[in-house]
Amino acid sequence: MSVSLHESKRRQSTEAAVRLDGVVKVFGTGANAVTALDGLDLTVAPGEFVCLLGASGCGKSTVLNLVAGLEKPTSGQLTRNTSRPAVMFQDAALMPWLTTIRNVELPLRLAGFSRAERREKATELLELVRLGGQGDKRPHELSGGMRQRVALARALAATQRRDDERRHALLLMDEPFAALDAITRDVLQNELLRVYRRLGSAVLFVTHDVREAVRLGGRIVLLSSRPGKVVREWFTGNESGSESSAESSSATDPAALTDEITARLREVISTHAAR
Repeated sequence: MSVSLHESKRRQSTEAAVRLDGVVKVFGTGANAVTALDGLDLTVAPGEFVCLLGASGCGKSTVLNLVAGLEKPTSGQLTRNTSRPAVMFQDAALMPWLTTIRNVELPLRLAGFSRAERREKATELLELVRLGGQGDKRPHELSGGMRQRVALARALAATQRRDDERRHALLLMDEPFAALDAITRDVLQNELLRVYRRLGSAVLFVTHDVREAVRLGGRIVLLSSRPGKVVREWFTGNESGSESSAESSSATDPAALTDEITARLREVISTHAAR
């Protein structure tokens, strides 16, 4: 578990953690068909933190569902060189009848770890998200922020595989902090960065919040309005990003970058509204 980001990057191969080439996703058939994604190209490198940004309905969550294996592309190619991705949603979705530590142990149990191994790893993960000593509490006894910490620990537990430990870990996050108050959101963003820098898992993070994307992501990918495809990328300087054929730019001033991305997002939304 205690693998630094730098150590992880030294072990990276040239292959992507996940790659989508010309992916099209259509829901429904005939006159009722809706094209959610149209020719989407996206690569996430091992250990890279990518924020996926766009207007409501542009296909961000569809991308996560495809990468997670919950949906299949209508056409195009999706290649994943990871263990089965772990997913974290806006709702912590903890089992209310289980204690905190048992919630974290659940994916480890499904992965075939022994009882002793599960308890050891779950305890370590709760310590990692600063919930040491809270393992006997049930979800209703925790604050919203604490429940999301448990959900993060459980997601990290889900990346552990007895028979697949050499493969890259991938964490998919669908607006996990959107329902929290501003102060709690700020704290959990810090915690996520701390955990990410320690473990070095690849992260694909969906958000509507430009400031959140600039704060967290090493690379920010903007999708067009439906049907979604990549229209712009920015490298924040938080981390080295991968090369891309999409229009891209780099900046190191967070305020200037936030303004630039916000302006481009408004253009995308305006174009959609004018159709």
